[in-house]
Order: sequence, then structure tokens, then C-alpha cells
Amino acid sequence: MKIPYKYSVSILLGWLGFIGIFYSSRVEFNQVYVNFPWSIILPLMVTLVWGTRYGLISITFGLVAFYPFILGGYNGWASCVPTLTLYLWIIIHGYGAEQRKGRESNNHKLRHNLYFLQFIHSTLRLILYLSFFPLLIGLNPPFWNPAAYVDVDMSIILLFAVKGIIVETIFVALCDALLQMPWVQKIFRLRVTAAAKYNTPIMAGILGFGLVFTLIVSAVHTFIVDQKNPLEWLLFPNKKTELTLILASILFIILGGITVRFVQQMLETKNALLHRKKQLQSALYEIKELNAELEQRVARRTSALQAAVTELEGFASTVSHDLKSPLRAIESYAGILLEDYGNCLRKDGKNGDAETMVRDISHTSQEMIGLIDRLLEYATISNVTTENERRSATVKEAVDMRAMVTAVFEEYQAAFGYSSKYFSCRGDFPVLDTDRFLIKQVISNIVSNAVKFTSTREQPEIIFQAKKQNNMWKFTCSDNGVGFDMTFSDKLFHIFQRMHRLKEFPGHGIGLATIKKIVHSMGGSVTIQSAPEQGTELSFLLPDCLECPRDTSEAVSCLK
Repeated sequence: MKIPYKYSVSILLGWLGFIGIFYSSRVEFNQVYVNFPWSIILPLMVTLVWGTRYGLISITFGLVAFYPFILGGYNGWASCVPTLTLYLWIIIHGYGAEQRKGRESNNHKLRHNLYFLQFIHSTLRLILYLSFFPLLIGLNPPFWNPAAYVDVDMSIILLFAVKGIIVETIFVALCDALLQMPWVQKIFRLRVTAAAKYNTPIMAGILGFGLVFTLIVSAVHTFIVDQKNPLEWLLFPNKKTELTLILASILFIILGGITVRFVQQMLETKNALLHRKKQLQSALYEIKELNAELEQRVARRTSALQAAVTELEGFASTVSHDLKSPLRAIESYAGILLEDYGNCLRKDGKNGDAETMVRDISHTSQEMIGLIDRLLEYATISNVTTENERRSATVKEAVDMRAMVTAVFEEYQAAFGYSSKYFSCRGDFPVLDTDRFLIKQVISNIVSNAVKFTSTREQPEIIFQAKKQNNMWKFTCSDNGVGFDMTFSDKLFHIFQRMHRLKEFPGHGIGLATIKKIVHSMGGSVTIQSAPEQGTELSFLLPDCLECPRDTSEAVSCLK
């Protein structure tokens, strides 16, 4: 908004307010006139809209500040008091208007409220009147009015002060109501909302109804009590009737302002809700579009992933076939040896029974072929969507965990020449309903690591323990090997991650990753604790629901 427009409107409304002073209402009380200068609401509206600066311009350059000397010339020098209170009135409400403009920043403080500020001004006005009015009256008569009062009773001064407080409070309420009218808002170039279109009809309806009701009551009163012709009363109204209509107009304008504010706020809230609803619908539509696009992306990515998995499965099948072929050849050669030369094999010798060794070779080859088949099947379980399906895809049977651990120990004793005194099983081992090949792979990898990292000890020690822990079985393998620093333990269960150099201890870093994957597929968890030169303790938990009875017949019924 252009500043010259604000200056022009402020001065123009000030002049209109000054002209309206000559048409103010006046009531005589105890030979003293009490004035009601309605027109000063125009500079007040300027103040409430644009702030202190424009309000002061309106009353100063519009000459409204001189109204006390015009309407109350008989007060002489005491007319300076209402002029001073007028300036104070404009300054206080201008400050409040400027502060309330910060409502966008949640500036809803009580001290900026319109009627609270009016209460502050009323208090100051009363103090100024009771303090300075008598003093200035004592300086009369002034040079411009020799007939001014030289003595006024304190009760009259109090009446002046209270009258001004009441009149100014009414003016504030009237301005608050009028500033809600769209035509007034357009004069001040304020933003007129769509919800404000009903304000003027509502105000006109309430005011019209109120005046008609007041006229009917006054006519009935005049006809019955005063016994006068209502038509004569209407054509020639007296002061009492004029004052009644004025007060009734003020009352219904204020009531209209309250109603208009409520209706406007209700409509604005409704419009805001409708706007939010449209925004929500738009957001939901965008979400649906994004979901559709996301589903398409997921479908494409899933298709690509499925193709990659299929390719990997083909690769795994090829590799497994290449591994099983030489093992089958070894098994076949062992069978041929037993079949054709079984009688010729040495039955005794310093290296043991040769026939038994060949049979062990054949048996070990068969187990390795079976293990490769089961690992291949387990690798394809990744395509199963749920954990329950993943578990059901494994082949379960009753597995005596103590016998399984003992068998793995014996294999490593034979392979590495370890004495049986270096291995031990402690605790009450259960019989579990689980996959024999996978659980053997777990135990074999654990023992393999323990054997590898105790190989530098003169007296290696490997202890395997089992213990019931709540609803789980805890299996722990502890050794007195070289150990490692736990600072980087988070790398251990990832494939190809190692804690020691390859020259020190051979390996590919796959064992622990395989252990974790198999145990997790069975619903368990794996932990490891170690310290340099203080050995390592690896534990894994399996659910108790996997446990089966030890009796063979009961175990079969459990598996069913």
C-alpha cells in the first residue's frame, strides 16, 4: 500500500471527524453539558488499522485534537486535559495495533488486547482528570473565553472523567465492529476474506431489528404511560427519545460486531477445513501415484533380482556338480578297491587297518556329497519369503548333539593327530529336531577354527559345553588359542573377513559367516568373546522347541 494514500486518508478522516464535532450529542446534567463527540471514532479507526503515526496525523492535521476547546470552551484551560487524554488514547491503541499485526508470529499477549489497553487508558484518564483538571480550572478565565468556569465541583469533574471513560469504551467497541465491515476494510485497503461477505447483511439485520424493536417499545410506552399520540411522538421526538435511539443503535452495533466476528471465524474455519481437505485429497492422490510407481520399480527390481538369483543358482549347481564328480570318483575307486582287492588289503599294520581306512574314505566321500547337496538346497532357501517357510524347507531329523560333537572331534583327531585328551564335552546335551548336515556344518566350522587357532599351543584344549538357558539351548566352544582383539569383532561374521594374517593361519574367512547364516535360519543367534593370547569362546543359541525325546520311538512320533 502506498504511504501517500495512508496520509491522505488519515487527514481526510480527521477532517470529517472535526466537522462531525459540531453535530455531537449533548446531554445536560445539573446545569452542566456532557458531550458525546461520535465523530472521533474516525481517527480511532485509522489508529487501529495503521498504528500510532497515522492516528496522530489524523487528530493533529485533521484538527480533531481541538474538539475539547470547541465543545467545552467553558472549561477554559482545563480543556487541555481531554486533549492530552485524546493523544494518550491514540498512542496506547496505536501501540496495541502495531503489536497485534504480529499475530502471524503467535503474538497473542494480553497486554496487546484492545479492551485491556482501553482499561489501562481509562485508569490513566481518571488519574489525569482528578489531578490536573482542578488545577487548570483554577487558572481560568483564559484570554479566549472570559466567561469560562473558575470553579467546578469535584463531583462534576468526576462525572466528566467517568463520562469520557464510558464514551471512549463505547467508541472502541464501535470501531472494532465497524472494522469488520467489508466496505470499511476496502477503504483502508485491508484484505477482505471470502468469509466476510456476510458481515454487512448480518450487521444491517441486527441493527435494523434492534431499532424497530426499540421504536415499538418506545411507542407503546409513549401511548400507555405518557398518553401521547405515537405519530406525534415520532414526528417530533424529544431529547429522551433521541438518546434512547442512539444508545439502542450503539448496543445493537456492538452486538452485531460480536455476531459478525463469530460468524466470520466460523466460516473461515470451514473454508480452512475445506482447503485442508483438498490438500489432503491431492496428497493422497500423489501418494497413490507414488505407490503405483514404487510398485512398478519394485516389480522391475524383483524381476532383475530373481534373474540374478536364478543365475547364481545355476552357477551354484554347476559348481556343486564339479565338486561332486571327483568325490563320486573317489567313492567309486574305494568301492572297487573293497570289492576287488578287499582280501588283499592289510588287516593290521602300524598305520591301522587298511580295509577300514578305505571304507572311511568311501563313507567320508558320501558324507561330503550329501553335505554339498544340503548346502546347495540351503542356498536356494533365500528365495523363500518367510522364516517359517525357510525352516520348513530344511530336512529335519532327531540329532543327538553329544554324538554329533563327538563325531566331529574324532574326525579332527584322525586328521590332525590330536590326542583325545585335548577334546572334551561337558553338560547335558539334548537331542534336537534339526537338519543333520547343517548342524554338523556349524559344529565342524566351530571346531575347525578352534583346532586351527590352538595349533601353536603345546597342549591345546578345546571344550564343548551345552546348557539350558530359559527357552533356549546354549552351546559353547572354548579354546586356549591365540585369540584376537574384540575391537574389530563386528567384521568376524561377514564373509571373507579375517582377524589374522593368511601366513599365520590359512583360511578364507567363510566359516563364521556360514555359522551365523545357518544358526539364524534355525531361529538362533551367535556370539563370540576373545582376547589376545587368552583363547576364544564362541556360543550359539538354538530354540528349545527343536528338542526331541531321546527314545527312538518317541523321537519318530515327535518328528511326525
